[in-house]
Amino acid sequence: MSHRPVVIEDLHYTYPDRTPALRGISLMVETGQSVGIVGPNGSGKSTLLLHLNGLLLAERGRIEIGGKPMLPANFAFIRRFVGLVFQNPEDQLFMPTVREDVAFGPQNLGLKGELLLRRVRECLEMVGLEPARFLDRQSYNLSLGEKKRVAMAGVLAMEPEVLVFDEPSAGLDPRSRRRLIRLIQELPQTKLITTHDLDMALETCERTVLVERGLVIADGPTDGLLNDRILLESHGLELPLSLMRSPQNG
Repeated sequence: MSHRPVVIEDLHYTYPDRTPALRGISLMVETGQSVGIVGPNGSGKSTLLLHLNGLLLAERGRIEIGGKPMLPANFAFIRRFVGLVFQNPEDQLFMPTVREDVAFGPQNLGLKGELLLRRVRECLEMVGLEPARFLDRQSYNLSLGEKKRVAMAGVLAMEPEVLVFDEPSAGLDPRSRRRLIRLIQELPQTKLITTHDLDMALETCERTVLVERGLVIADGPTDGLLNDRILLESHGLELPLSLMRSPQNG
């Protein structure tokens, strides 16, 4: 695998209504890094993620994933290499049962029978869902936290090298959020995480990129960047709650 599984250079994208979304973003991610992408609403974070497996195509600039340029001929490779976990799990869960949802991707790659079932079971166990309890559950009857974990299991079943999360903790109760943080910490893949939950970024990302109006404003170690009250407040963010309570921040 490339030492830089994600390379983005001078990326530009404009929405159909002519609103600029990305205005020259450059970003390189090293193998095994966990990178948080933060910024106010409308800063281009989610738009950036959708470029990483070809769901959106740049107007200008270069993207390289796993050493391959973002071209239609490489989409099959890229969409297996990069696993994208959407903010709303219902955008990913469309089969009648959990078993079928998690099996969908690897089944389309030709996995079947006992090997397929083993993959599904392993991925459910990885996200903390007991296969005996969840395999035959109907996906639409699950809680939001359970749906998010099933969606994640479906992505993990494709064995991606890079995991991309869009607002993974949005809408979760405290216990589900804590489970999710532990899971993200344990996953060995390279990770990119957009989030408004700066406390989660502190716990899961060693590096953070601040984006606003389609531009990279700051990029550095998470501890330093998220401790910079003036930087955060000047771009519509606040210190993480855990840092507000620390003695050095009063």
